[in-house]
Amino acid sequence: MCRKLLKCFALAMAAAATAGTAGAQQLATVTLDAKAVSAGGIRTVALQQVERAPQTTAYGIVLDPGPLITLSEQIAAGRSKLAAARATAALARSQAARAADLYRAQHNISQASLQTAQSRLQVARADQVTAQAQLAGINARARTDWGSTLAVAAASAAAPLPQLESGAQLLVEVSLPLGRSLPVLPRDPAATTPDGKHVTLRIVGRAPRAAAGVAGPSLYCLMAAQDSAPIGTPLAVALRQPGVVAGVLVPPSAVVWHDGQALVFQQTGADSFAPVAVPTSLRIGEGYFVPAGDGAALHAGQRIVVAGAALVYSASQSPPPAAKAKGAKPEDDDD
Repeated sequence: MCRKLLKCFALAMAAAATAGTAGAQQLATVTLDAKAVSAGGIRTVALQQVERAPQTTAYGIVLDPGPLITLSEQIAAGRSKLAAARATAALARSQAARAADLYRAQHNISQASLQTAQSRLQVARADQVTAQAQLAGINARARTDWGSTLAVAAASAAAPLPQLESGAQLLVEVSLPLGRSLPVLPRDPAATTPDGKHVTLRIVGRAPRAAAGVAGPSLYCLMAAQDSAPIGTPLAVALRQPGVVAGVLVPPSAVVWHDGQALVFQQTGADSFAPVAVPTSLRIGEGYFVPAGDGAALHAGQRIVVAGAALVYSASQSPPPAAKAKGAKPEDDDD
């Protein structure tokens, strides 16, 4: 169920981005005279180039730790079973050796008693081999299902198992989009809950398999317990990577929303402003970071509206004067 929610969350984010771009294209370029610009308090600034660490947007989901906790209990039970089998085998080996000594010492015990002791030893050894194989199978399943780090924790009941059992920590699976990779694990990924709360994740290790429906590599992370993030909650996760990438920083005051998509108005002439869709997945303290590139929505040096953007947006939704005149109903002719 959690994997299905993760797939739906990823598809919803992609669909929202596509729909938002189309919505921006439907809005008209706005032309305002100097008087209207002054009266509306409309102000523009030139975008400055900034640099920041490259970042990848990933999809997270809060997992049920129950299967991992159950696996840890199975490993503990398997170890106890193996210890008991070893003790039984040791006792049977001692009894078989004593029976052999007694039999050789002038047949102080019957041959049947010797054979019985030897048979018990063989059964005890077989039970020990079986218990050892069962424990090895559980440990192997832990590694293939949860990765080496969590498998070690499950085998030793070490952190983060106690924290997961108590509910102090939540287990999160973070999956990258198809075609993305993480040669180097990032530090302290930032996640956002559906109610807009920002939390910091701590990476536990790489997941041994991709999450169903996402296809990119996955990581296991820990997150402090959140009332707004029960099991199954989807998260938006930002993964920072080594190096730097250039781009521009869009201030929040420049952003307006249209059909779920963030827009800014770029000044294309002395009195004209065109809507431009901008990504909001890379939010930092001072605004939204838009990476540079051939297909970038904005570039350094371009001017955007930072005050009065709502007024320009309202004007962009109004039909042009020619359309108003064409749609007006003619007055009745009394002649």
